[in-house]
Amino acid sequence: MAEEVVVFSRRFVISVEGPDADRRFSATIRDRTSGQVLTRTPVRGRSAAEVRDRALEVLHNLVGLERVQEIILEIARALAPGAIVEISEDAQAVYVRLTGPWELAVPFALPRDDLYDPGFDPEDAREKIAAHFTTHLRPGGRAPERPPGR
Repeated sequence: MAEEVVVFSRRFVISVEGPDADRRFSATIRDRTSGQVLTRTPVRGRSAAEVRDRALEVLHNLVGLERVQEIILEIARALAPGAIVEISEDAQAVYVRLTGPWELAVPFALPRDDLYDPGFDPEDAREKIAAHFTTHLRPGGRAPERPPGR
């Protein structure tokens, strides 16, 4: 069974198969436009409904994270041109640092609980990220320029 879903204005297809020999169901998630599979391994569950719900949760998390990364890069380009944007993550949060001609006095952190909340709104996140950048952005340390001829 295949179902088309829309998450953050993008279209995806969730395909559920099963049950297999272990009486488990599997779901794959594909980007409808590119056909690209979003996860390396299928999402698994004990029933078709359970695996569909898990696949939707995985999809929201992945696309939400991707959208936040796009927003961070857009804001950095606008407010800190030329800065190198370093995005990292761990189990607690997604972190942003800037290096080069601009830096953040306080690195930005978006808790994963916020990102994975079903009510997560990327546009609300945009406002928080922009406010943080505006408040904490400062000129950074540039690498010293080489004298001509050396």
